[in-house]
Amino acid sequence: MDIKEYVADSNIFYMGIPFQSDSSFKYYITPEILSEINHIQKKIDGLNLLLSLKKVIIIEPSLANIKYISNKIKSLGQFGLSNPDCSIIALGFQLNLPIISTDYTVINTAKSLSLHTIVPGKSNFEVKQNKKYCSICKKYFAFKYLYCNYCGNKLIFKSVNK
Repeated sequence: MDIKEYVADSNIFYMGIPFQSDSSFKYYITPEILSEINHIQKKIDGLNLLLSLKKVIIIEPSLANIKYISNKIKSLGQFGLSNPDCSIIALGFQLNLPIISTDYTVINTAKSLSLHTIVPGKSNFEVKQNKKYCSICKKYFAFKYLYCNYCGNKLIFKSVNK
C-alpha cells in the first residue's frame, strides 16, 4: 500500500478530509495549525485518534526554513499570510511534500515558490503575482518604488497572471 503524504492546512480539517480518508493517507501539520484546529478536539475526539494512529503528525519546521520562506514571501510581495500559513509553506518546503489547502493565498504563494500543491475540488489553478503598478501610465515597477518614475502617481499593488 502506497502512503500518500501531505502538509495540511487547517481548512482541510474543517472540511473533514483527514477524518474521511483511509489509512493510506498521512497528514503533516505544524503546531500553529494544531492551535487553529484545536477546538475540533472539544467537539470530536477524532483528531486525538488521528494523532494517536500517526495519520496526523505534528512537526515544527526548522528556523532556517522559516526564515528562508519568509524572505522568499517578502521578495514575491505576497501579503495576507498568517504565521500558520507561513509555517505550512516552510514545512512543505522542508519535507518536499505537496501542500493541501483551499486557501488561495497559501496555494498561490506555494506555487510561486515552485512547491507542489493540491486544492481539493480544483484541477486547474492559475498562479497570480503581486506587482507595483501605475494606474495612469499602465506600467509595472519593482516593489521598492512608491511612486511612478514617469508621472509621479502613487503606485498600487495589482495581481497579475504569472
